[in-house]
Amino acid sequence: MGEYGLWWSLEGHRAPINCLTFTEDGTHIASGGDDGHVVVWVVEDGNLRRRLKPKQGPIIALKWLRDDSRDICYLMSTGANGTLVIWRFTIGSGMFEWLHMETVFDTAIEEARPVPNTEEKCNDPSSGPIPPVAFTSTPTFSSNIGSLHPASPQRHSGLPGFTRALLRTRIGSTAYHEGSKTLLVWNLIDGIDVYQLMDCSLYSLKFVRHLQIQIRRNRICHVQFDLDGKRAITGSDNGQVLIWDVNSGQLVQALRHGQELHAVQVVRYHSSQFNKHFVASGSSDSAGGKVLLRLWSTEGIVSRADDGESLPAKATVKSGPLHLRCLIDFFLVVVISILLTAVIHYYYA
Repeated sequence: MGEYGLWWSLEGHRAPINCLTFTEDGTHIASGGDDGHVVVWVVEDGNLRRRLKPKQGPIIALKWLRDDSRDICYLMSTGANGTLVIWRFTIGSGMFEWLHMETVFDTAIEEARPVPNTEEKCNDPSSGPIPPVAFTSTPTFSSNIGSLHPASPQRHSGLPGFTRALLRTRIGSTAYHEGSKTLLVWNLIDGIDVYQLMDCSLYSLKFVRHLQIQIRRNRICHVQFDLDGKRAITGSDNGQVLIWDVNSGQLVQALRHGQELHAVQVVRYHSSQFNKHFVASGSSDSAGGKVLLRLWSTEGIVSRADDGESLPAKATVKSGPLHLRCLIDFFLVVVISILLTAVIHYYYA
């Protein structure tokens, strides 16, 4: 796999970004934030496809649900007010249609995912079946659209089994790769702990190695695996996206998302092809009043900036407004300085 370079730098939120999700084919990405907005972007050209305002409070989780039709998929958002909203998205026309809203909990929904390998489905009259959805809060529940019941203690086929293990540190966020049986844990103290699932029948975990990250603000940052589980992608609270070699524990690449004190709490990986990989990163801190979403890709890298950030040719298209704003800010500083000098000269003259 090659190095990542900046693909697009996007501005669409006024408050921290909490969640990111790619469509299965990688053509679109959706972001949700504390501003209560869901923003859908086109990955290829960086254009804003649609801004949705579901009135759920801060958006906590997003998930695309695939439909049997290639031209239709569903976008599911969960909010801090415990509600679920589902839109039907027609890819060809780019049209979004509000489909369903339901209150699932009286607290925030932390996670939502389709339940695999089940024949029980709800129907969308215009396009067919929608898979049932499992939600995570405290305690854990699973729910179909229109029904709610506690999750069964039995293992769902296709989902990881339940296990209890004593880990070395506190748990901030986790990622599990089924193929390599590897677990990543953001430990809220000094980085990421890597565990190996040793016995699938007993679900026993063995500590393997530690990925050292300086954690300064006790922020919970997302961790992700790449397609084959050999690389770990993590956020940080120093403005970087970090890419690690899981087997050696070595830092492979550091991508500069924002300023040194910016927290990058959300990262998401996607690969629809083995030779095309994307990483999306969302910040929790604003730069000039706007929160950045950045897309990184292994394609099109043509140069390297002085700070070590790999830049493709496409990056300059969306970076233009940033440079223009910096130029305007520079001229404002110059004008203010001249005015202050004139006032001081007049006062002491």
